[in-house]
Amino acid sequence: MLHWFKFHSKVMAPVPATDMYRKRPPGRGHPEECPPLRAACAYGFDVLTSFPMTFLRDDESGGWRLETPVNVQADWAWAPPDSEPAVPQTQINAWFWEKGQQVPHVISDDVFDLLRNQVKLCTWLFLKTDPDELLWIGDIPNRFRPWRAYTAIVDADLYSASYPWHCVLEFDRREERIHIPEGEPICRLMTVPRGNFVAAEMSGEEFSEYFATGQEWLAKNSKPSGTMSDSPSTDELSDITGRYARVARRSSFSVRPAE
Repeated sequence: MLHWFKFHSKVMAPVPATDMYRKRPPGRGHPEECPPLRAACAYGFDVLTSFPMTFLRDDESGGWRLETPVNVQADWAWAPPDSEPAVPQTQINAWFWEKGQQVPHVISDDVFDLLRNQVKLCTWLFLKTDPDELLWIGDIPNRFRPWRAYTAIVDADLYSASYPWHCVLEFDRREERIHIPEGEPICRLMTVPRGNFVAAEMSGEEFSEYFATGQEWLAKNSKPSGTMSDSPSTDELSDITGRYARVARRSSFSVRPAE
């Protein structure tokens, strides 16, 4: 289970992912109609940006700058035990790698040149998972924008960050201006189990059983191309329009209200 706490009450909460993110013109055969693609698009939770952001190419540094930075003060305060007064944290919405950076980790000058098109974007969310669940952070599947989110897996069941989590975006170096509107999904969150996963080649006997099962399914569910008949097709390529979607079992994602 994914748990979160907002840096500020006005921050947008994560939302369940959705099947489609853009309206397609009329017609059949769009990629978004493919059941496995739709399932991938709708798998997980989306982090929405709470503020519109416009990034501009910085000719002087060769990198980027944020046109209007937003610095938010938390609407709650904290102080170490036996220390007063409690003070609210503050957090800017986006920041960049710095040349000569030493903290939180060193970036050498030769590496800095490779990071000029990256920005760290605040999610405004403290994130936690249940024991033995990892937090997967990545790009929105099957969306093609002039920027992308890097993929990461975090031990969010063991590590409690002292500041809200951020995701790293990389901008298309061919662009001069990139605008991210308020409410835009910036990255995808999923909980994944911690474990030992194994891949193994099937034996000939295992594959024979697997292939026979597939042929039985095809004979039962395919129809001749261009017809609505239920009889199996003898064509090399069979029409199974809508049949896979009927047997697919989709995962569900929901957001509980605060207790």
